[in-house]
Amino acid sequence: MSQAVTIELGGGGDHDVRALRNAFGCFTTGVTVVTTCAADGRRVGLTANSFTSVSLDPPLALVCVDLKSSSLPMLDAAGLFTVNVLHADHQALARQFTRKEGDRFEGVETETWSTGAPVLPGCMANFECVTHQVFDAGDHRVYVGRVVKLRYDPDHEPLVYLQGRFRRVHVED
Repeated sequence: MSQAVTIELGGGGDHDVRALRNAFGCFTTGVTVVTTCAADGRRVGLTANSFTSVSLDPPLALVCVDLKSSSLPMLDAAGLFTVNVLHADHQALARQFTRKEGDRFEGVETETWSTGAPVLPGCMANFECVTHQVFDAGDHRVYVGRVVKLRYDPDHEPLVYLQGRFRRVHVED
């Protein structure tokens, strides 16, 4: 049996960061690919697990993106994005959208809805959003989007992220 770890934060340093990362890693999250279009028409996408609903009325969702992400300037300029919620068979797709080099969309089918942001078909859910609010919080930029169109297919097993690894959730019938 493991022993719980208690750490008082505040001294800064790598041990605080590692402890915080380990503790946050105990919370299971879904895995998404956030997509948009650059001003020149290039498709932009990145894997993100910081996604949540904010409000039903108005319909708002948020995603957090690391300030060091190469996709940040395009997300800022576009004013729109799609959050594509991945299912358990999408581990390779999730990894593809973390690549540092090359076209992340290589071999990936997309659709286009009203905003023009790429939509990945076959996902558990897709949320097409128009940017509602943007603000920096620590080392991430928070994008709150107004959902203008959605699609969902709950008959899949979700892809989740827990303790630094992709995991599967086995749902009982």
